[in-house]
This record gives sequence, structure tokens and C-alpha cells, in this order.
Amino acid sequence: MDLPKNEAIIDFDEVGDTTGKKYDGRFTTVCILNMGKKHQLELEKTRLMADFTNPTDGLFGIATILANLRVKVTDGPNWWKQSGGGLDIEDEDVLIKLYKCVLDKETEWRDAVKKKVQEATPAGNAPAESK
Repeated sequence: MDLPKNEAIIDFDEVGDTTGKKYDGRFTTVCILNMGKKHQLELEKTRLMADFTNPTDGLFGIATILANLRVKVTDGPNWWKQSGGGLDIEDEDVLIKLYKCVLDKETEWRDAVKKKVQEATPAGNAPAESK
């Protein structure tokens, strides 16, 4: 069985709540990370949390969003490329919306895999659910 393409396009068009600035353009994102990219994601998240053993919820949330966007977004518009991976953006809501779009693409990819498995599995021989 061939897996769906592990890359998705996001057409993004948002206006920031804080600055009123328009953020638009096309992003390319990886849907599922390999082990090397997962490692990179965890290192980036740890770096952004500055190795705090008990980060605040806010610090953990920001680190999670920024790390995911930096690792999963492989291409984006100029404003993204010039933002330091999101660090220079003042509109938190824009980063949250972009992060949600990236997560939605991952969900779509996983749903497509499930559909392919169901189509490839003869009726009555469904694979056991993993726990």
C-alpha cells in the first residue's frame, strides 16, 4: 500500500489581532515526522524552554507552537522566512492559527492512511486496533 504524500500545502490568510497586520501566503508543511525530525523537534522545544524544569503553561505552549512550526514548515512566504521562525511576529493569534492548520494537515494525512487501510482490508478481516 502506498502512503499519501507526506507534504501538504496551506493557503494562509489572516489578520493579526494585536497589530492588524495581514499575514498571507502559501506554506508547505510535512505531515508526519521521521525520527530525525522528531528528535529535532524535541531539541528545539527544549532550547526554546531554556531547559527550565518547571516551565509555565505559557512558556510550554509558545515553545511547542514555535518548535512545531520551525520543524514542520518547510517553505513559506517571505514574511515567514524573515520572522526568525515566528520569533519576530507580534500577533500570537496568527501563530496559533498557523499551528492549527499544520495540525489539521497531519490529521488529514492520518485519515487518508486509515481510509487506504480500510479499502485494502477485506471485509471481516479488519486489523486489530492498537492500544
